[in-house]
Amino acid sequence: MWWKNLQFGIVAMEYVDKKEKEMKKIILGLIFLFIFGCSLKEDEVSLTRRIFTSLCQGDQRIENLIDWENFKAVDVDVGKTYSAILSNKERYDYRKAFFYNFAYSFKASGGRIDNFFNWRLYDRQSDKITVAADTRSGKVILFTLILKDGKHKLCEIKWQ
Repeated sequence: MWWKNLQFGIVAMEYVDKKEKEMKKIILGLIFLFIFGCSLKEDEVSLTRRIFTSLCQGDQRIENLIDWENFKAVDVDVGKTYSAILSNKERYDYRKAFFYNFAYSFKASGGRIDNFFNWRLYDRQSDKITVAADTRSGKVILFTLILKDGKHKLCEIKWQ
């Protein structure tokens, strides 16, 4: 009879051990979701930095993150010119040329992405967010994002 008690004890321990393992899996899964789920939404500073880096590299994959109709780039009203273009093909060509020229000018002037540091949220208003970055030359560059079609889009780059 003692073996039945022992057998019952072993079965009970296996059951508890199995439940503990299941609970650990659930907890690890929740931790994984929390850490990676929360980090999937890119914050405004990281988004701005990614957009600027892509512009400097001529990477058109971020073109949908720019508010082309209202975009101003260092005192140039890109949006005004872009809005005057009616053909979708010509608009595409304009965006492509803008990326090429931005990257070319940036590199030709000796610009380097690592010259921009201390990226931070500068200002937050109900309709726009401004992100700032310092430069090695002591200047501050400002990037303005607006919320359009449910997404943050870059609408202005200017020097402070």
